[in-house]
Amino acid sequence: MSDFLNYLYSLRNKGSSYGIERMLEFTQRLGNPQNSFPSIHVAGTNGKGSVCSMLSSIYLENGYKVGMFTSPHLVELGERVQVNGEILSFAEIERIVNEIRPVAEEMEAEKPGMHPTFFEVMTAVAFLTFQSRKVDLAVLETGLGGRLDSTNVVTPELSVITSISLDHCEILGSEIPEIANEKAGIVKEGIPVLSGILPPDAFLVIQEVAQKRGAPHFDLMNMNADQYPETNLDGYYQRRNAALAQKSVQILNARFPIEKENTLRGLQKVKLPGRWQFVSGSPPLLLDASHNQEGFIGLIENLSQLNQPFTAWIAAMGADRGKKLIEAITSFKPNRIVLFQPDQPRACSHKLLKSMIPNAYQGRISFGSWNNIGRELKQCNDDPLVLVTGSIYLVGRVLSEIDNRSDSDNSSLQDLV
Repeated sequence: MSDFLNYLYSLRNKGSSYGIERMLEFTQRLGNPQNSFPSIHVAGTNGKGSVCSMLSSIYLENGYKVGMFTSPHLVELGERVQVNGEILSFAEIERIVNEIRPVAEEMEAEKPGMHPTFFEVMTAVAFLTFQSRKVDLAVLETGLGGRLDSTNVVTPELSVITSISLDHCEILGSEIPEIANEKAGIVKEGIPVLSGILPPDAFLVIQEVAQKRGAPHFDLMNMNADQYPETNLDGYYQRRNAALAQKSVQILNARFPIEKENTLRGLQKVKLPGRWQFVSGSPPLLLDASHNQEGFIGLIENLSQLNQPFTAWIAAMGADRGKKLIEAITSFKPNRIVLFQPDQPRACSHKLLKSMIPNAYQGRISFGSWNNIGRELKQCNDDPLVLVTGSIYLVGRVLSEIDNRSDSDNSSLQDLV
């Protein structure tokens, strides 16, 4: 393994405390590259990656040079940092990381515990890329929460909060208002904020924070579903995300003029692998990266319209997620269930997942090999459809196998966000 990869892997053990102080110090030492381009900052429990991709596609269709930072990646590390839809090459990531590594190590030498984390380093890579490429606008997705997220060193043109539900409760809180307060941390003084369809108690938190900070607050709470724009992505919830993207560009139209026709075309050209994605072949695949309670609601909505037999490939991060995923999947009576255990600390074991499955499926459950996805796919050649869901790691692993496009195994560099 190269020295560069060793360094990247070592970053997973950096930063024992969750906070923004390291990132503030890191970006200051790098010359605050995040201040060199305008941005849209997107937070939310679900939908933020979709909204970011839609915004990028809309502005690209309108002739802007657009940067996008999202996480985690599915196959290639460079998926996290894109300019005009093109991912950053591994060689370019290596070059930038090697340039900023001395700064990170200097911080650690001066004060132990201050070395930036993997996610903070990748955030800095994005900022420096967007600065050097002179993007017209960057779309930035938070990694976790908002208030203390490393992306929250920006002062954006617009803050967007897509949705709020229970997730990462050990960090963000176990109640909806607590989580809403963390997401509301991206709201800046005088900067407009747009929120999606939120629980009433979450909406009130966002509204209150916006008022305190003099931030104009826009929302979709009174928008009729039949007004949601169409998009090329399947799933009703994607139209809701498209409505957020459309409203965002309307709010910013004075600063970044767009044509309505180009906006609608942009919404028909969104690239978002792993989100209710059909892949033809033997077997045909349906890839869906739903991995938390709110995501499983969207999964149920989509499965209710599927109307065809399927085999389910399942993995889950955490027992609670696993239980809810199993309940959702088994309610649609899959032919078989194949359980996977990703090489991640929080992954549910085969045994734990199996214990959650109703007795009616005994004899139709098997354990999949995480290290031999290709063999597992061949064993499903005769299945009418294989649904792969519950884990971003599993979806990414399958995509890597079928696309054969990964020049290096970046899957273990997928962090918790």
